[in-house]
Amino acid sequence: MEQDSEYVLLSTINQLNAEGDRVSQRELAKSIHMSLGMTNVLVRRLTQKGLIFIKRVSPRNVTYVLTPDGVNELARRTCRYLKKTMRQVVDYKESILSAVSSAKDRGFAHIGLLGNSDMDFIIEYAAHRAGLKFEVYGLEVDIPKDTFVFVSESVPDAPPDTGEALVHIRDLLGGRA
Repeated sequence: MEQDSEYVLLSTINQLNAEGDRVSQRELAKSIHMSLGMTNVLVRRLTQKGLIFIKRVSPRNVTYVLTPDGVNELARRTCRYLKKTMRQVVDYKESILSAVSSAKDRGFAHIGLLGNSDMDFIIEYAAHRAGLKFEVYGLEVDIPKDTFVFVSESVPDAPPDTGEALVHIRDLLGGRA
């Protein structure tokens, strides 16, 4: 997902306040991995929009608090993010189900995952649904011949995608993994 800097800043202010931490601009910049200058620009923009309030805690120190409109905006953006994420998960599931079904139709008896992946639960679900055994492998040499393999996005020296017995997760998901 592309990073929404305003959302990240709102979320971070909310989180730091919930933890009882004093929210300084320097702490915000550090927490959101942005320069102090860029953080200052975002703070000013969100203040002008009425989403955050600058609260003076001493003559030299300020802290930042979400306004009610800021809380509503954070909730709206969180909901939008969750909806988009759920749509992507459904798309990923459909792609994986299709690949597993095709592998079964081509006579593969097992579904394997080479490496660790956040998609492992979907691949395991698809294998179970197709009536195929699922296994995670750490090394390519451990994979039986009758196994259709999903190559994890975390495998640095992945075998080439021949289209016959394996598919790279990043390719299956359109490069989004």
